[in-house]
Amino acid sequence: MQLWQDGLIAMLAAVGLAALMWAVVRTVLFPVSPRRHETVVLIPAQGDAEDLEQQLHALELIRQEQHAFGLILLVDCGLSDEGKKISRLLARRNRSVAVCGSGEIGRYLHCG
Repeated sequence: MQLWQDGLIAMLAAVGLAALMWAVVRTVLFPVSPRRHETVVLIPAQGDAEDLEQQLHALELIRQEQHAFGLILLVDCGLSDEGKKISRLLARRNRSVAVCGSGEIGRYLHCG
């Protein structure tokens, strides 16, 4: 019984040490940029926006892990009525997502 408990404690210690090492490596490799809120990801959305939710989910994971960007901008490049509805729902569900037409992109880019 003692051997089992020692093994469990050693495993937990190794996992804790690995988590601390990853935190240090992540801080060095992916420093939080003060300008990250100015970085915008553009997604050209078309048709019925079939894969849009999966793309947003993947980008959210990147944002949480690497703090790489601020806004995700869904650009209407020929969305159907269903696609427009889906994109508006996704933007309403997430504050960091916005929907615009191709002529409105400049409103979201802060130049100068």
